Amino acid sequence: MSWLLSLSACFGPPEPACPPGMVRVTGAGEVGLDPAAYALVQTAGRAVVDAPEAECPAARAREPESIACWVQTDEVDPVLRPRTVETSDFCIEPFPFPGEGSGWTADGMTAWDAQALERMLASGRFGTRRLCTMTEFQLAVAGPVSNRPFVYGAAQDPARCPADGKIGADPSCSNSETGVHDYGAVRSHWVRADPAFIAEACDEPPCRGAGRRPLTEGHYIVAGGTARVQTRQAPLTPHTWHDHGVPNPAGCDAMGHDDQPVICADPSEAYGGLLGPDAAAADGERAWMALVQLARASGSMTQMLEAGLGESVCPASEP
Repeated sequence: MSWLLSLSACFGPPEPACPPGMVRVTGAGEVGLDPAAYALVQTAGRAVVDAPEAECPAARAREPESIACWVQTDEVDPVLRPRTVETSDFCIEPFPFPGEGSGWTADGMTAWDAQALERMLASGRFGTRRLCTMTEFQLAVAGPVSNRPFVYGAAQDPARCPADGKIGADPSCSNSETGVHDYGAVRSHWVRADPAFIAEACDEPPCRGAGRRPLTEGHYIVAGGTARVQTRQAPLTPHTWHDHGVPNPAGCDAMGHDDQPVICADPSEAYGGLLGPDAAAADGERAWMALVQLARASGSMTQMLEAGLGESVCPASEP
């Protein structure tokens, strides 16, 4: 023990670091996308819509500078225009939950589940992990310097990011600037609304979510487009969002949502020691990895949440 004290006296306290396996991202840069970059196929108001994706080549021919095609449904979610942001540095899982080589969880998450996950992480039993904010998600996926429209680059590449593969199956579906993979190009992800996002969430503020509810800090929202071209969200990009209103247990886990969580963490001295995480942080890592392994084995967010909370996620049915 004395030599450890001597090392501490020589080198000072450990520098804040990320939990093992997570990557650290600087919290400053310009993020966002001009929605005019998409060639549009609009379906709202059309009596018959037969394979509208087939109209994408013609749409892109009309808009030769477009980066991708968007087949818009009768609802259209906002695209976040470029803005300069600055937050504290943060840590993020390099691969979407439950990690590289795993399949996506089959049941996904509702707003009720996102609230349960945040309650579980707030217990502190899993280190400094928490849900990412929308601004953090954009910075990590787009890159604070490069501000990519897509995690892998500046234009759509249909050969990248297969929607039916395992997480991390395509190494090129990634941002080399930040070290993250797959986000915003395959599935959408639950994050929390933060002030920098709320200020620019809509072209005509104040911005409101589902049910005309005003956006406030902490509001659970779904970030990032999916691999689907016909969608209410701008496809493939992290620079889009929508929400599902107030967390509500009605229809709990029977709603078919495939939205996934984005796990961030705050850098901490607990992870920065010469010998790795301190005792408490190491306990948190073991507890977290047990939940990750459960999610990987079961393919279920619900089972993972119930194991972490020690209780049912869905309220008991009325007698």
